[in-house]
Amino acid sequence: MDSAAGPPPLQLNRGDNGRTALGTTRVANQVVASIAALAALDVGGVHAMYHPGAQPLERITRRAHAYRGVRVDFVENALRLDVYIVVEAGLNVQSIGSEVQRRVVDAVDRMLDLSVAEVNIFVSEVVFA
Repeated sequence: MDSAAGPPPLQLNRGDNGRTALGTTRVANQVVASIAALAALDVGGVHAMYHPGAQPLERITRRAHAYRGVRVDFVENALRLDVYIVVEAGLNVQSIGSEVQRRVVDAVDRMLDLSVAEVNIFVSEVVFA
């Protein structure tokens, strides 16, 4: 690994006080997925997260276990997120998807300072109210 590339993400670095690193901080994929799911659920028009492969009654989740609607991969020092959402009928799906992407990247960057390579949005269901 090239030392000019900097320390790995979320590793405690040598601070201005001259102390050496005390260790590393690791974040579970479930935590990253939860942050992404909560950011997605804050977008207007996103009704819920979609959990592919779940039982019919558990397939759509609003808050509890919302992270199940997000797949997290760490590839080449960057995150790749697949976000499965349920949208409300009658709204512009393209706009909702773009806003979900923007908010997910912002939330992950702000909270974890990790690089996000991709946020893929899958509209898996439409809810008619």
